[in-house]
Amino acid sequence: MERRFLGPPIPVRDPNAVELSASWNVKPTQLVDIAYLNGEQLFSTTARWWFVPSWHRGDVKDWKRTTFNAKIETAASLPSFRNAWRSQRCIIPAAGYYEWTGPKGNKQPWWITTDSNAPALFFAGLYSRPRDDLHTCTILTRSALPQISEIHARSPVILADEQIHPWLSGNLESDEEQHLGTIWDGRMRARQVARFGRDDDGPELITRSRQ
Repeated sequence: MERRFLGPPIPVRDPNAVELSASWNVKPTQLVDIAYLNGEQLFSTTARWWFVPSWHRGDVKDWKRTTFNAKIETAASLPSFRNAWRSQRCIIPAAGYYEWTGPKGNKQPWWITTDSNAPALFFAGLYSRPRDDLHTCTILTRSALPQISEIHARSPVILADEQIHPWLSGNLESDEEQHLGTIWDGRMRARQVARFGRDDDGPELITRSRQ
């Protein structure tokens, strides 16, 4: 996932938020920018990309379940996510994301984004606040759109502009929620890029072609 920042309208910034540098290789447990509604006011902050429910009593590092992603089909009913589903929804800005294909030890990265001129796309997410000075978040996923299903079986839920406020406010019917992100079918861009390591970063990760 590449991290990008929210543009106008400017949300109210959480005083505990960390100022982040742009990254082209964000990994689970790292901080990302999120935005959420409180009433009708939009707020932004940073969140640890690995959801830890607010009811967890230990340190966030003690939480062992794999919760950096959540399936949109089941998040509303799972104990880890159901409270956040009801009242702690967020959006996570990015320019795109990676998927990897092929055998272990020889995997090929793909850079995937939308066919759009917008400066950022927005993943649907959920957030928690296990401590006053810390937010955590998860990215919702869905069955991959047919256009990119051969790369991976699932993909992030990417919201259309007109879906952002209804998602954040919870003003969507359940059938509408399950179809979030499908508007991009036929409008995705996916291409192979050069292999890179876990700690590599920089814009060249998405500009270097596979050799």
